[in-house]
Amino acid sequence: MSAIGWFVAAALAGAVGWLALALVGTVRELDSVRAELGTVRARLDAIDAGAAPRRELAVGADAPSWRIATADGEVVSSSTFAARRHLLLFADAGCRACDDLVPEVVGAAAAGVLPPVAVVGRGDASATPPSWRAADVRVRVGTERADEVSTAFGVDVSPTVVVVDEGGAVVARGPVATMEDVRELLGQAAGVRIVAAGGA
Repeated sequence: MSAIGWFVAAALAGAVGWLALALVGTVRELDSVRAELGTVRARLDAIDAGAAPRRELAVGADAPSWRIATADGEVVSSSTFAARRHLLLFADAGCRACDDLVPEVVGAAAAGVLPPVAVVGRGDASATPPSWRAADVRVRVGTERADEVSTAFGVDVSPTVVVVDEGGAVVARGPVATMEDVRELLGQAAGVRIVAAGGA
């Protein structure tokens, strides 16, 4: 085979390899979109069934107590974060925005760039993506049994962050998609101080 023949064969092999990789990426993207559509469909079904949207826990309200189970079988609760400003990050495995954001938030919290964080997922704790986990005491990742924590905090959309201050009050909350959104929420909460009625 001539040099030109070898060149053409190599070019074709490279093109086929590139197309195969592109196809694998497209299939993964479609799986992600399918999972997100499933979540949206479930929420729409709940609305169609007459389920009332959850009542949002207002900024300034006392954060309710909560419990989540980790993939290791540990139970983590609100007392784990008592007297410390912390974040609750509500996320669903398979939600593309969650899969992109949670590892970044977990890494930043483990590095001390963000306050301690509890990631509250749904479903079976063993299905928590490994990229969401961190071997650091500042990060706890687990799942709620049903929707009891989401309901208590009035969270319908994921990812959502709730910022709880040292006194146990909600000082900021909102849906997030990027680290910039998380930083913006923390900025909103930076100067918030809850004063009890009749207090100074």
